[in-house]
Amino acid sequence: MPSVIKVNGYGEFSGLLHSSPHEVLYEGELYPTALHLFEARKFLFHRPDLADRIRQCKRVEEVISISAEVADFVRRDWGNVILSTMDEVLYLKFRQHDDLRRLLFSTYPVELVYVESRDLFWGDGAGAGMNELGKSLMRVCERLRVEEGM
Repeated sequence: MPSVIKVNGYGEFSGLLHSSPHEVLYEGELYPTALHLFEARKFLFHRPDLADRIRQCKRVEEVISISAEVADFVRRDWGNVILSTMDEVLYLKFRQHDDLRRLLFSTYPVELVYVESRDLFWGDGAGAGMNELGKSLMRVCERLRVEEGM
């Protein structure tokens, strides 16, 4: 088994990404992807109108565009909750999709690296990034493994 698994929008591990086309149910609302839910959580409690606009987007690209357009309204504490929010959103995704949970478990205990050269925070940033998405996936994998007694 390799020591690192590189994850991107292509190939066998693409379903692990927050932008993969797998719906996530949150508080009675269905979100087209985990990314939709993540971005909506920036606004959900104080600007539900904006959160709903994001939830209703058909494509991931629209989500990114709208979220950037309304960035002035992001919840004030977002910087403090960004990582825990990603963990929770991914946790919901993997709890709701058995096949994806098995795929995530298949990566254990290997390091997961989100290969995105233009993203210095979530991605590997061509070697200079923080890989926070990869770290979140590994935390969620560990949490689910503990819950399932693995």
